[in-house]
Amino acid sequence: MFALANEKLCICDDLSIQKNQNLIFIYSPPKVGSTTLVSSIRLYAPNMFTVLHIHDEKSLKIICNIENITVNEIIQYNRNLGKNVWVIDIYRSPIEQKISDFFEGICIHHFNNTAENIVNYPIQKIINRFNNLFPHLSTGDHFKEKYAISFPETYDFAENKYLSVTDTHGIKYIKLRLKDSGQWGKILTAILGKNIKIVTDYETANKPIINELYKNFKEVYKIPENLLTIIKSCPHLKYYYSEQERNEYLNKWATNIGTPREPYSVSEYNLYTSISRENQNINEIQRNHYIDIGCKCKACFIKRSKMLQNGKMEKITHKEANVEYLANKIRTVNKLNQILALQNQKQHQQRKKNTFGTLKM
Repeated sequence: MFALANEKLCICDDLSIQKNQNLIFIYSPPKVGSTTLVSSIRLYAPNMFTVLHIHDEKSLKIICNIENITVNEIIQYNRNLGKNVWVIDIYRSPIEQKISDFFEGICIHHFNNTAENIVNYPIQKIINRFNNLFPHLSTGDHFKEKYAISFPETYDFAENKYLSVTDTHGIKYIKLRLKDSGQWGKILTAILGKNIKIVTDYETANKPIINELYKNFKEVYKIPENLLTIIKSCPHLKYYYSEQERNEYLNKWATNIGTPREPYSVSEYNLYTSISRENQNINEIQRNHYIDIGCKCKACFIKRSKMLQNGKMEKITHKEANVEYLANKIRTVNKLNQILALQNQKQHQQRKKNTFGTLKM
């Protein structure tokens, strides 16, 4: 069962190959910057690590048709095979994560409409829907609630700016903060022993069509006072932010207060979710939103190498990389043919010249 799950996840068990020995699970909630980590490690250490990006068991089922196995069980299974295993989670400030989470599902879940139509909605309609859903968006923390590990009483705010916990099986659990993303390259380089640089990937603000609505929402949104009260008591904010960081964060939002708004109750939210799922007609899994999906073919390898050399980051898709690879190959062949034709022409002219000289004598 677990071997089949590995096969479906494209996890290779041939430990004679280095990247099969080192397995990284980016196992985190959505919209916390996890895709950036995935693409960065794939780009800068493609031959050292196999990188898996998983949010929950639901994504396992939808993407790979894996059922009746938890993410933690897959992690443990691979460690039992003798692999080096890292599990990485990220904390993002709560209001920003809720906004990003909401916009991630704005077409699929919340309005069941195309982005082209939604961008024409009145902004207040978008704000009202967000406020109704506010308490129910992005409320969990994988590091403390999913991993089943012991964690320190306080977060390392000052020195390392990350947490590292190794369990009794030797699995290394890492917790980062999105607010420290400017130092992620340094942190990952120290943890993984490979120079990693961070490439920004899949930001909502850069998504086509919906990006302007997202930016407009953030500019005009005023958080209802009662909803800010919910954030003040958030245990995750208290754990991952120092007292000074927490005060600065809350004070920033306190200058942008709106009138109170009564959000959906749990039962109302459950009904809302049920109806949204029944009406859903858009596929919720976006398989190719990474800069680098980790394809091992020669075309993608060459494309990846060129990107790292010139520092110009663009999406690597197998189809486009293969077209580019074949086009370059054809150009190379044509160029060689031209050189050979020119050499043959020169040799022919030289033979003709030599023959003419002989006859003249």
